[in-house]
Amino acid sequence: MMSPFDKGLTNGVEMLELDCHLTKDHQVVVHHDFSLNRTAGQDGFIRDINYNDLPFINTTVQLYYETNSELLRIPLLKDVFERYPTTPINIDVKEDNDELIRQISKLIQEYGREHLTYWGSFSHKICKKLIVENSRIVRFCSMKEAATIVVSYWLGLLPFIPLTSGAFEVPLPGEVFRKTTVNLTFKTRIMFYLVERALNNKKMFKHLQRRGIPVYVWILNNDEEFEYAFKELSVTGVMTDYPSRLKNYLTSAKHEFLLN
Repeated sequence: MMSPFDKGLTNGVEMLELDCHLTKDHQVVVHHDFSLNRTAGQDGFIRDINYNDLPFINTTVQLYYETNSELLRIPLLKDVFERYPTTPINIDVKEDNDELIRQISKLIQEYGREHLTYWGSFSHKICKKLIVENSRIVRFCSMKEAATIVVSYWLGLLPFIPLTSGAFEVPLPGEVFRKTTVNLTFKTRIMFYLVERALNNKKMFKHLQRRGIPVYVWILNNDEEFEYAFKELSVTGVMTDYPSRLKNYLTSAKHEFLLN
């Protein structure tokens, strides 16, 4: 599963974003989902299977990123660190698992990556555990913290509130949002849309950036979305499934200033 990372770096990606899980035999692996059915076409959860028994990822299954049709091995986090020793990596800790948190922190320290790694979770409970485990690693905000920042901004209180997270990462409605919410009710889709719009505000982003907190939005996959994020919101960076598209956008003549 390293080929998407390789391709992204070839196309100028400056940071890799990944999710981690723990196998039955306590190996930290890199995989987006808890289960294997979407990516490997096999029922079961990563936590219930030993690493050597994990199936390969079958890319005939619908995936968002660009790749070829080969079968790919689910990588260990340590192998990712070894392959990309100087590349910043953003880790989403999705499971509330104390051993997973300890092992990720241990690997980050073993590979001398505390200054090159962000970690965090949507879950505020998990984020609190990350702080206790290793406060030296930059942590992106939980959804609870993001909501607090947004409410504080609209109330005019944000300048007076201490912020403990080191990065602000939020979704931006776009192509992927439309795909993932297609089966939700109209009312629920509207609610999600309004919440995400409230999260994305240029003046709020500028305030966070002045306080040394970078702002990243996800998942943007076309020029219209890139344009909105950089020109209208002035974000620090975007997360995309298609780095070649982002590279083409950024290196076009009228957007070269974004690379300076």
